[in-house]
Amino acid sequence: MTATGQALSYLDQQTPGETGEKARSRLVAILMRREVQLLVALLLMSGIVDVLRPQFLSSSNISFMLAGSVVIMVVATGQTMVIITRGIDLSVAPMLGIAAIAIGFPAQNHNLNIFVALVLVILIGIALGVGNGLLVTVAGIPPIIATLATLSVYGGLQFVFTSGLTVISLPHDYIAVGLEDIVPGIPWLLLIGVGIVIVAELFLKFTPWGRAIYAVGNNADAAYRAGIPVRRTLFMTYIICGLLSGIGGFVYLCYIGSASSTTGTDTNVNLISIAATLIGGTSLLGGRGRPIGAALGAVFLSVADTAIVVLRILPIWEPAGVGVLILLAVVTDRQSGPATRRALRTRHHAEVAA
Repeated sequence: MTATGQALSYLDQQTPGETGEKARSRLVAILMRREVQLLVALLLMSGIVDVLRPQFLSSSNISFMLAGSVVIMVVATGQTMVIITRGIDLSVAPMLGIAAIAIGFPAQNHNLNIFVALVLVILIGIALGVGNGLLVTVAGIPPIIATLATLSVYGGLQFVFTSGLTVISLPHDYIAVGLEDIVPGIPWLLLIGVGIVIVAELFLKFTPWGRAIYAVGNNADAAYRAGIPVRRTLFMTYIICGLLSGIGGFVYLCYIGSASSTTGTDTNVNLISIAATLIGGTSLLGGRGRPIGAALGAVFLSVADTAIVVLRILPIWEPAGVGVLILLAVVTDRQSGPATRRALRTRHHAEVAA
């Protein structure tokens, strides 16, 4: 019997009740996905604010909000991979800052080619990520301690490299990438962010290294016994996080048009990248998370930040709001994690029995 014939035969054996139950189960599973819930919340928030302030969803403001999310989108993609392995990177802000000033001054003073600048930030990010990776995998220092240390070290280097100066003028190519739209409402920067998220999704889902990241996050001991190089996998995630922080520095420079000794730390990139990652569904317990969730989390935070300004809410409430969102994400994860694992086991047993 052909595959088509087998499929038709299987469908014939299903009663209408069974078919309807499966359809409902699939619908519930889709609605329970954090990415879908976040997208619905994003649309609801945007719609409500637009009713209160009719220009909120104008093409220019949409472009502004999307462009403003790309820095965190890129950095949170790297943060996602680290957190999936039950780690964390608290040094993404100074890594971003070092990359931004490393190309900012040559661009300002010597008209550095924008493509050369992109290669440089990638190399700088990799080098800084190697430092974190060595501390975690070779020295055996817990990730939160290792990256807290490099937060101070890299932050100090950022001050040294700037010598108290600020990048204030950039060539037109950089400004064009940061401010111009592909079409009204869709900025060029978004193309960079979406491209990185797609590559990260494909990497995690379809490559042995990507699957190893999830395996290490689920159970490092079991992964080791299964032959997965745990230390090499962890080392790689910190390199990727450094690389993406470097690209985040490039995006920041193009978007903001300046860089200084406090770039990254002054905009709370550490906290906001972790918030976007957790809001997007990545579990602090490891083994679960997707770059697309982190990307939606970054857009959600950018839209919420703009809504605060448009609605004339005092800016001092923004950090408190981010903190509340992180707590909600963690509480939701702790409650849904066991239920999700039970559902997956039940589904697996049902498939085996069938």
